[in-house]
Amino acid sequence: MSAADQAGGAEPMHVLHVSHTGHRGGAELALARLLATERSWTATLCCPPGGDAFDGLATQGVTVDQRLPRLPVGGTRSRSPMLAARYIAALRAAASTLRCSPWFGRADLIHANTAAAGIICALANRGRQVPLVVHLRDLVTPESMGRFGYTAFTRLALPHVDGVIANSQATLASAADRLPAGVRRVVLQSPSGLRHRVTEPQVRSQVRAIGMVGRLQRWKGQHVFLRAFADVFRGTDCRAYLAGAPLFEETAYEQELRLLAVDLGIADQVSFLGHVDDVPSFIDSVDVLVHASVRPEPLGQTVLQALAHAKPLIATEGGGPSEWIRSGVNGLLVPPDRPEELAAALRKLAGSRELRVELATGAAATPGILSDAACAMAHAAFFEAFAPAAGSIQREGR
Repeated sequence: MSAADQAGGAEPMHVLHVSHTGHRGGAELALARLLATERSWTATLCCPPGGDAFDGLATQGVTVDQRLPRLPVGGTRSRSPMLAARYIAALRAAASTLRCSPWFGRADLIHANTAAAGIICALANRGRQVPLVVHLRDLVTPESMGRFGYTAFTRLALPHVDGVIANSQATLASAADRLPAGVRRVVLQSPSGLRHRVTEPQVRSQVRAIGMVGRLQRWKGQHVFLRAFADVFRGTDCRAYLAGAPLFEETAYEQELRLLAVDLGIADQVSFLGHVDDVPSFIDSVDVLVHASVRPEPLGQTVLQALAHAKPLIATEGGGPSEWIRSGVNGLLVPPDRPEELAAALRKLAGSRELRVELATGAAATPGILSDAACAMAHAAFFEAFAPAAGSIQREGR
């Protein structure tokens, strides 16, 4: 039952969700899916203007305030002292805006959706007593966050949190030595758009379509996938489908991928689909799904989606995917950034319908994959642990 429909009893908990961007990324889409469910809490979202990740949430009973200032692109990975200074200034400006927001004073709990949002919220919350929960959606390492981003997050945000939600055991472990003693912590699956699970796999006799879902970013490994695909399927009637679009400074990578497809002689076999809204239908349309990140993936929502749809799956080992996949049982795991290993796995799957059926059946039987509604219930239980009598708490502005 949604917060608006609760009858009688205490006032629903008021959670202020903060995102550092409104553009589509894995973190933003996961939050949008969470807030689009029937929730037991009242939700307000603060984010910058621009982007369409949160379009439609107002019709789901979410108050959306888009007055946060935008952050400079590339600030967390910059080696430029000038850009780093601009980024810190923008974080402080965003914190000041958030602190002055009427929603900030009314919140029973603040939920920062990303590391950057965590810094903003921690700065805004200095001297106040509103519980702060930060969502860990990336591995807390210099490699994943950028050296500057890692330093800023571990110094300005993590020492001041009351709780953390991690999307995998690997993500939580990466932050463990930076968390103060007594901080509540939990691993919760992020909503992946799961409407239903496929229990009876449909495996075609031949492999004709191989898909990959993900933002076009170098670390997502689309170039590794294209090289492996060319090695196995060049000159055949098998096609590769890339679902995902670049953002900001990543547009050059898309052009690089298109040129690579030409150089590999597979340009007429590769389709660049851009952002795909209906990911479940896309997954159903392909014969094999590939996850090719070149460094450990914190969760890998594509992996969960493929398992839920009983799709033969190849993923790179490490991070979240290794927590869900038993190689040879419900998918295949290959070393990251090794196109020859990915090619060998693709060749193995293409050559054996029996193996594809075995992996699809194993995927259908994978335990623990939650629907978006179940994810929302798990998040609600964690939120409510910070304010068991939220309805009686009087915050500023009430």
